[in-house]
Amino acid sequence: MTRLQAVVDSAQGIDAPLVVMDTAPAAVLGATLDRRVGERPRVMVANVGNFHTLAFRLGPGGIEGVFEHHTGLIDLPRLESLLISLADGNLAHADVFDDHGHGALVYDPSPLSLEGGSFGVAVTGPRRGMMVSSRLRPYFAVPFGDMMIAGCFGLLAATADVLPELGGVIRLSLDGTGSHGVAPWDVD
Repeated sequence: MTRLQAVVDSAQGIDAPLVVMDTAPAAVLGATLDRRVGERPRVMVANVGNFHTLAFRLGPGGIEGVFEHHTGLIDLPRLESLLISLADGNLAHADVFDDHGHGALVYDPSPLSLEGGSFGVAVTGPRRGMMVSSRLRPYFAVPFGDMMIAGCFGLLAATADVLPELGGVIRLSLDGTGSHGVAPWDVD
């Protein structure tokens, strides 16, 4: 993450809190602010980016599993296979790394069913169209009605978690002061 370290280094001397985050996990976190995604206690969220695809399996305790692969090296059947293995809790690091991806990590091997509810996998990212015909019943997350800034919302949510002095006001804005799903700029 040398590019993020470069941002940190360039901010030296600025008397303000600084939070940096990679765009893909920020978009995944932002996707959880979509009402349909956020209602689930356990969910799979994939960010199909221009160069990298990052998927998280999330539950009440946080991250249950994750993988990252190069988008240009996978097609829909391979992506579905990776998502199913992550959901089943049996995706191994070698399954991704030996396929020229970055790798995988499963913290909680208990399976997550992708069959129940109104969707199987929540999807965001600029190449999300790859999942249009997926058998995994994708839901294209639109936090506050705008997929294009899911990462911005995710960065705000992460900032609320790591900067307690700002957390309260950020959460109130993101929660719409009780009306979840309303854009922060539309809160009275």
